[in-house]
Amino acid sequence: MLILAPLGNDANALAECVESSGLQACCLSGAAQLAERLAAPDEPEPLIVVLSHEAAGTDVGGILADAMNTEPEWSRLPILILASVADRPPPACALLDRDIESASYVLLERPAPAAVLIRLLGTLAGTRKRQFRTRDLLRRLEEEEKRTTFLLGELRHRVRNSLSVLQTLFKMTARTSQSVEELTDAFGERLRTLSDAHIRLANEAGGDSALATLVKDHIAPYAPEGEQVAIHGPAVRLTESVAFDLALVIHELATNAAKYGALSVPDGQVEVRWSLDDDSDALDLSWRESGGPPVQAPTRRGLGTTLISSFSAGEGSAPGLTYAADGLAWQAKLPKDCFALTGVANTPEHDRRPYQG
Repeated sequence: MLILAPLGNDANALAECVESSGLQACCLSGAAQLAERLAAPDEPEPLIVVLSHEAAGTDVGGILADAMNTEPEWSRLPILILASVADRPPPACALLDRDIESASYVLLERPAPAAVLIRLLGTLAGTRKRQFRTRDLLRRLEEEEKRTTFLLGELRHRVRNSLSVLQTLFKMTARTSQSVEELTDAFGERLRTLSDAHIRLANEAGGDSALATLVKDHIAPYAPEGEQVAIHGPAVRLTESVAFDLALVIHELATNAAKYGALSVPDGQVEVRWSLDDDSDALDLSWRESGGPPVQAPTRRGLGTTLISSFSAGEGSAPGLTYAADGLAWQAKLPKDCFALTGVANTPEHDRRPYQG
């Protein structure tokens, strides 16, 4: 609670009253300090501003009007003004009435009984706390709406790609099938694997995920035998905050590799590797393709490319996406608060073993 009362011991007396009601008081020296405090992004947000009559001049009124104009009408900063005479309010009131519709100030004629002042402060503080809770809820709803919009776009993208993916899977299966029965069985198994991958993708937001399992699950529909894929890295679990976003990226990379890249031909290879950066304790993660068709950068930036290139894990740096002649490469860095090591790093012998689907 911010207090501006420049005469005598008024500020200290008000601070004692405020703190006796269980709130924290911050006494200010003048209008400049009030403006600085209201604009400070790193300071706790004030519940109430308390002014004595002498402090409520036009300069302070302008500062409070500016602060109120940054807030929605339903969430205005409460102001308590202790007026010398209730029917002759100080200049700040006239300015607030002029500039702010439904300005949220309360005039209390002094001297006011301590019990009345404490009760009023508690009521105003409770109102402000409810405003904060409502504001935070609205922000969460806005974030969820943006997330839902993104996921709907991702869903439309996947629906458009589904026939192309199925056609690719059929061609890949037909290449190695010796009979109609074998084709039917193998293609059916790949469809089930693809379906399982989509189900797991929908569940990635439900908790921590093992990185190796996440990668294997989303590559498996396109490389069921495992010879075309190698995965290297220590045992790592991802936090919920990053697992779902990374699963979307791996799923998109695997799908594109099956349609256009290394997994669209028998001799193509995909290597997924991660390791701990000793300097930053971050996790360096890379996806590299080789042996596939010649790589060309897309002529337009679709949702898939946007998803892959805009992946961000907390304060991690932006990912790198390279359309090299010998194959697509993608690299990202996961900050240390996005994962936890759950085992020892792979030995060189283990590191050379390809992923077995």
